[in-house]
Amino acid sequence: MSELEGVIKYRLDYEQSETVTENVDYLNTWRSILHGLGLIGQDSSRYAGYGFGNLSQRSQVNDNQFVISGTQTGNLEVLEQSDYVCVNHCDIDKNHVIARGPVKPSSEALTHSMFYQLEPSIQCVIHVHSPVLWRFGLDHDYPVTDVSVEYGTREMATEISRLYLSGRLLQQKTLVMAGHEDGVICFGGSVDQAGLALVTLLSAASEG
Repeated sequence: MSELEGVIKYRLDYEQSETVTENVDYLNTWRSILHGLGLIGQDSSRYAGYGFGNLSQRSQVNDNQFVISGTQTGNLEVLEQSDYVCVNHCDIDKNHVIARGPVKPSSEALTHSMFYQLEPSIQCVIHVHSPVLWRFGLDHDYPVTDVSVEYGTREMATEISRLYLSGRLLQQKTLVMAGHEDGVICFGGSVDQAGLALVTLLSAASEG
């Protein structure tokens, strides 16, 4: 649990370029909502002061690519188009990410990529941090990654695959990262579906 948040653990080939051309307006609306709820952000008293939380959507022009919020953008209340980057290729077995954009991709790019590689219908992945949601998920038998697996690694991507292929994520579309303090992931066939999976978890947790 002592690992630093936001540290990139994969091998990154990154080409800095102009703002990505993908339309991220709707994704960004959800990101602003999540930031307002404190599920994405930065807090000097948490995670050694590093920013936390990220989200992505499958590319609208190339199904094998996706757009993700940049690393350490959690402190920004509102993201601009220039705070997103396109991941052009991700080889999970080789721990290798190729990306192009104005910022480097989130440290969770490997994890996001696994969802898109597993199922063509998945269009959005949201990763947030919440002690309340995390504990609720652990206590209420939500799908959980192995406690020994760290964020942003090939092993975490493998855990995502294991849970998805087990069938446990087909209805719930939510999982808890047991070895990544407060980490929760929701996904869906649209940005709305992923966001609503998170809203459903918030509602359940508020009811106890």
